[in-house]
Amino acid sequence: MDMALYPSQEWCDEWKNALNNDPAVAETGRNWGVDFNGHWMFQVEPGEGLEETVYIYLETQGGKCTEALILKDPAEKQPGFIAVGTYGAFKPVVKGEKDFIEGVVKGVFKLKGDMSKIMRNAKFIRAVANSISSFPSEYLGEQ
Repeated sequence: MDMALYPSQEWCDEWKNALNNDPAVAETGRNWGVDFNGHWMFQVEPGEGLEETVYIYLETQGGKCTEALILKDPAEKQPGFIAVGTYGAFKPVVKGEKDFIEGVVKGVFKLKGDMSKIMRNAKFIRAVANSISSFPSEYLGEQ
């Protein structure tokens, strides 16, 4: 099986499939984004092989992922939540070695959005993060 390079559109497609095939995401995300904008933008800053900022947009509502895209221009979409961090900070989360919410709390990631919604839906956010490491990925600077 070919491994998708993180970050790439192929990788986003794999993540979307993983999310939509994960019962934990469907179960814990039933109310996510139902009466608020629950879409995410991950702003991945350069470092460790990544040469320019990459914007990953994730549209999630009611336990389903409807879109996962690499955006050329972040203004194309209006997410409810934006997480900003370096490639080196996101990589261990993608690998399943570090916890995303813990990274937000510790300031590893800068978050724009309603933190109370994240804390109330922590199981869903963790399920989303866990789904990332459920498929094989390749990483810049490691080939």
